[in-house]
Amino acid sequence: MKKTLLAGLAGGLILYAWAAIAWIVLPLHDASIKPMANEDSVIAVMRTAMTEKGVYIFPAMPKKTAGMSQQAFEAATAVAAKKMEGGPVGMIIYDPTGAPLMMVSQMVKGLVISFFMALLAAWFLKRSTAAASSYFARVIYCGMLGVFVALVAHVTNWNWMGYPFDYTTAWVVDVIIGWLLAGLGIAAFIKTPKQEAA
Repeated sequence: MKKTLLAGLAGGLILYAWAAIAWIVLPLHDASIKPMANEDSVIAVMRTAMTEKGVYIFPAMPKKTAGMSQQAFEAATAVAAKKMEGGPVGMIIYDPTGAPLMMVSQMVKGLVISFFMALLAAWFLKRSTAAASSYFARVIYCGMLGVFVALVAHVTNWNWMGYPFDYTTAWVVDVIIGWLLAGLGIAAFIKTPKQEAA
């Protein structure tokens, strides 16, 4: 258990450090995140149209409400489909209250989340056949977890939610490199007793 915790700590610190490098030093994601033209005008409209924190999509698909006839619902759906085909389409993650540029609480939560992710990866590795393999193989195992995460979270969103390809690619590269690097720390602690004796 002690070695699993140490593996989680080592992997979590590496994940956290890599995130800082990917976003601040390189920065890997800059080219895929674009500013809005006429930002102040767009925000002014958003303040009146969106009053609650949430995820907003446009065009919104209609929902059948009580008392709404099937014919009216189908007509509203057809209108929404035409809007979607004509564009634009999009999704906005919106918070009307605002936030500091870099909150300490976010940094702390990010570190804690990184630790728990790495701890879970260490737990997976400990219970896999890869734990009996070489150090390199154990690192690759963690990298494959990154491939899994990238496919589940980011490639899926590219397909179903329409995320841009360059945005998706940046995240896929970020996640896979991050988990390979985390594997360097995790694999140093998670290994079979036979390898420890050797």
